[in-house]
Amino acid sequence: MAITCPKCGAGFDVTLFQFGHRVQCDCGGWVDLRSGHTSPYPAQPREDEPVAEVELGRVTHYFSRIGVAATEITQDTLAVGDTIHIKGHTSDFTQKIDSMQIDGQQVREATVGQSVGFKIAEHAREHDIVYKVVV
Repeated sequence: MAITCPKCGAGFDVTLFQFGHRVQCDCGGWVDLRSGHTSPYPAQPREDEPVAEVELGRVTHYFSRIGVAATEITQDTLAVGDTIHIKGHTSDFTQKIDSMQIDGQQVREATVGQSVGFKIAEHAREHDIVYKVVV
């Protein structure tokens, strides 16, 4: 069985992906099993790109049917457009915040003490730590 690159159609043997490995195709795209067979960029930052993270808070609840994480902000602020990193015992992914809500109302920014909900691409768990990526 082969996993194909969506950009160029190159095939990769599925055994290359055991243990969570990803492969960079000759066309420049990254192929992995974790995010629906393809990823436009590597999941880990490259060594020449230092990334700083500030702890924002913790996931208080994950709504699996709608893919939303409720997060209690304990320090700093979170705004639409920020990039977050969610890390826990089995979770570890980075994504950009497209929209967020507080008590069903759209907001552009959340501050300390607020509980905010935002849609996420992968499964999160209660007590996962949420970091804001600062480049």
